[in-house]
Amino acid sequence: MNNGRVDIALQENNAIIASRAKRVTVALFKSKRTTFGVAVLAFFLILAILGRFIAPYNPLIQSGPLWSPPSESHLFGTNYLGQDVLSWFIIGTATSLWVGVSVAFFSALIGVSVGLTAGYFGKYTDEVLMRFVDMLLVIPAFPLLVILSAYLPPTTNSTILILSVLSWPFMSRVVRSQVLSLKERGFVTASKLAGESRLKIMFKDILPNMLPIIFINIIYLVIGAIVAQAGLAFFGLGNINSINWGTMLYWAQIEDAAIQNAWWWIIPPGLAIGILGLGLNMLANGISDMILLNQGR
Repeated sequence: MNNGRVDIALQENNAIIASRAKRVTVALFKSKRTTFGVAVLAFFLILAILGRFIAPYNPLIQSGPLWSPPSESHLFGTNYLGQDVLSWFIIGTATSLWVGVSVAFFSALIGVSVGLTAGYFGKYTDEVLMRFVDMLLVIPAFPLLVILSAYLPPTTNSTILILSVLSWPFMSRVVRSQVLSLKERGFVTASKLAGESRLKIMFKDILPNMLPIIFINIIYLVIGAIVAQAGLAFFGLGNINSINWGTMLYWAQIEDAAIQNAWWWIIPPGLAIGILGLGLNMLANGISDMILLNQGR
């Protein structure tokens, strides 16, 4: 009899998860904000994937006059070496997005693992892990970011490593708070009564219920990583020989693009960061609104 009730509780939980996912998906396509966010993200993803095929010139060789303003042959003009700025921008999109997505993935992996473990096991495990997280959260992030970047090898992988290490603590806090609430629900109790292992309960029952919240935080991690990487590159930290939006701004600063009135070299990367950030922010807000609406039903 008890086994029958446990099975019913587990089936109801799976049905609730599936129903919520369906309602959120339908609502997302009806939301103008999320549609805009998806469109912006899709545009930059396509640009990143097809960049090397659609870039009009090799960004590393001279293809026109020095400091040439936008024209038919160079839509974004050229830089101080006569290199095509549009080609720099298109090729750089892939690197910037790669850094953002990689940092978000590794940060989420660490943050979810720590938050899930701390929240579910509680007691001493929770105390030790959360005190460590608190210590990381009170350390000024940007100065530490600059110091680590100055001492580690100036590569894109080093930038990803540094940003990942510094970006996961907040995610772990969010996940932990969700776990503390979810682990008291009936479907978790039903899984315990059914003899399920702790790991199976954590990853089969609790984690699926947190996916929307995790996804929202991943979006914010992508935004933060792209902005942080661009900031590091602007100050000459990281791999300045890499082609990305940050190094575009770095070389524009070093070669006095503002003095040369070469606005076409400065505006594209800055505008792209702003538009992508806006699109991802609207996507995250749209998903958050859908979750709140879903919870109200």
